[in-house]
Amino acid sequence: MTQKIRLSVYVPDSVLSERTSLMSKTEKVGLIARAAAIFGVEELNIYHDDVHGKHEDLELFYSLLRYILTPPYLRKVAIPLKEDFKYVGMLPPLNIPSHVITKNEELRFGLVIVKGDKFYVETGLEEPVELKSKENIEKGKIIPIKLYKEKGKIYAIKHPFPDYFGFEVIKLFNIKQALDKAFQSNGSIIFTSREGKPISSEWENLKKEFKDKRRFEIFFGSPKRGLEEMLEDKYKNMGFWLNMIEGQKVKTVRTEEAMFICLGQLNTLIRQACTS
Repeated sequence: MTQKIRLSVYVPDSVLSERTSLMSKTEKVGLIARAAAIFGVEELNIYHDDVHGKHEDLELFYSLLRYILTPPYLRKVAIPLKEDFKYVGMLPPLNIPSHVITKNEELRFGLVIVKGDKFYVETGLEEPVELKSKENIEKGKIIPIKLYKEKGKIYAIKHPFPDYFGFEVIKLFNIKQALDKAFQSNGSIIFTSREGKPISSEWENLKKEFKDKRRFEIFFGSPKRGLEEMLEDKYKNMGFWLNMIEGQKVKTVRTEEAMFICLGQLNTLIRQACTS
């Protein structure tokens, strides 16, 4: 049985600073979301890069990720339209299990609403469905549900989703907050860096870490500053500092490209660690 590994990724909002238009920023966010979803990332943490100045890109990044994560059949009722969403039509579909309605249409996600003294869920059907579950229900939340019929009427209950349903988006206001969160997780920390040790030289050590800790926190730097410049010296002797792209032939690798490559490498390593 494959051992579950929890991946948490940290990306600065300054990755959007390379792009000047809303259209190109939207495109970049879509690629980052696809990379996270393909490799089953559990948390995508976006942190504010202080050198980047204002927080507009942090808010845009967060809004677009929340949009793309919402199941398509719920977007009209769950996501209010705003200017940031002008180009969401160009976002790539995630096609994760929670975005696809099953053939029997029993399992899906629903947006919790309140009518009178009862909870209902918007599920993409013509009418809201009464929610019979009462515990840990909060208006405005999107929850996994199971539909069932009783006396000819459709009802819903809260029900665990059996497959990967996407990553949680977490907004952090500086890199210190991101580091504090990562170190409190008791997972292994990976700092991606061109100046780090080649991943091939740390492969066996990383496999042992995966077996022991099950949780990995993976940091990416900004387009203009690597993590070495962004972090205090004390962090340079902590965690794994890894060059995940050995022998690269280009001067710079974009963050979305680095995510695909790094997460792909770790995916292979995880499979080996869990089967050896």
